[in-house]
Amino acid sequence: MDDLEFLLVLLLGAAALVRLAERARVPYPIVLVLGGLAVGFLPGLPAVELEPEIVFLVFLPPLLTAAGFAASPQALRAEAGPLGFLTVGLVLLTMGAVAVVAHAVVPGLGWEAAFILGAVVAPTDPVAAAASFSRIGVPERVKLLVEGEAIINDATALVIYRVAVAAAVTGTFSAGDAVLDFVVSAAGGLAVGLAVGVLEVRVLRRLDDTALSIFLTVLFPYGAYISAEQAGASGVLAAVVTGLYLGWFAHDAFQADTRLSATAFWGVLDFAANATLFVLLGLQFPALADELRLELSLGGLVGAAALVSLTVIGVRLLATAPPILGGTARERVAVGWSGMRGAISLAAALAVPTTVEDREVIIFITFVVILVTLVGQGLSLPALLRALGIHGPRPWSPEEAIARLEAAQTALDRLDELEDEGAGEEQLRRLRELYRARFRRCQAVIGGDGSASSAHTETRLRYSALRKELIGVERGALVDLRNRGRLRPELLRVIERDLDLEEARLGAG
Repeated sequence: MDDLEFLLVLLLGAAALVRLAERARVPYPIVLVLGGLAVGFLPGLPAVELEPEIVFLVFLPPLLTAAGFAASPQALRAEAGPLGFLTVGLVLLTMGAVAVVAHAVVPGLGWEAAFILGAVVAPTDPVAAAASFSRIGVPERVKLLVEGEAIINDATALVIYRVAVAAAVTGTFSAGDAVLDFVVSAAGGLAVGLAVGVLEVRVLRRLDDTALSIFLTVLFPYGAYISAEQAGASGVLAAVVTGLYLGWFAHDAFQADTRLSATAFWGVLDFAANATLFVLLGLQFPALADELRLELSLGGLVGAAALVSLTVIGVRLLATAPPILGGTARERVAVGWSGMRGAISLAAALAVPTTVEDREVIIFITFVVILVTLVGQGLSLPALLRALGIHGPRPWSPEEAIARLEAAQTALDRLDELEDEGAGEEQLRRLRELYRARFRRCQAVIGGDGSASSAHTETRLRYSALRKELIGVERGALVDLRNRGRLRPELLRVIERDLDLEEARLGAG
């Protein structure tokens, strides 16, 4: 079995682990990191290694672009103050504290490697927190701060990481040069990302081919990343900004069917990148531990890594406790405990150049930090949220209800115009019933009438179940026609797609 075949087998194993996580109601990154570690200790496995620069080039653009696409620039701007502190101030505090502690407790660890380690573990990862949030529900502001922070602080930490690696490789460091490099790199990354995003949207507007459009959504982020890096700017920021811009103009850049397909494709791509990274880490960790055991006390290194992990957690809890973040004290505790580390830290650690002294130590400690925060905090987060009494918003928040109400009213006004234009009476009657029901539900949510909302939800669920059953009957009849040679397969796919879209709308409604 060659490396590619072996990697495909591992990805199949990752899919099984994700299914196990769903059944156990545990965020899937936790199961992946534990499963990857277990696989790495199996005897007789081939050694799989990636060049450090390949890790950044292959994995970071899709991970960062997917996060940027899902974010809202408007919402991020509304929380600019708290997010600025979390994504710049807290990143610098974490990096400095980790560097000081690591330099003190890890024998022979130089300041250059210590600061690289600090930059590597500074950014948070939203995947485990988002998975926990989806199971228990949290206030929208907590969700926005945690997920928005993870998008932006990736860029901040990795720009600093780039400066730290350059200092370690060249052996020279100047605070003034570092600040200038940071500013130029960040500004250049923003400019390149915006330029590529504008170009991408303009190109996609002119395309009707779904497959080509989705293919270009993959190429453009890589183009942004590579262009920025070649210009000496931050490829990380460029990829994030490209994703943000496309996400904001997705309604205009894509046709409806392309947008549905692109969303599904990027969900798969984001999952595959995360799963592959954790599997690769699990494979490399045992050999890394064996190598370090020859030079250092592995027990002492584990203890040092545990202290670094406690530093990461403690600095975050202390930094998020003051009222600077706004919100209630309970919400600030939730934000503080949601700072898990994950794929970005892993990619940064694996991408440390082999010429950097103590590279293996950096990777080892990073893995322990990921393990402690992802497993420890990720598993305990739902219980903590319940203990704090933090609950999510109603099925529709008032803001969402107002927006839906205005959209429904606009649709009802248009139906009046269509009636004057001679549209069919029966179709108009059914559509009015649909929009009036939505209108009443929005009014119930805005007025705080939970019983009305609950009654509507129960009715909708009964309707959805019946409609899905009927869709299944329709689909079965179509398949039977195909099997008897009375319906061509290509026509089956056309009709089935319409049924699939309706079934998807019922599930998301």
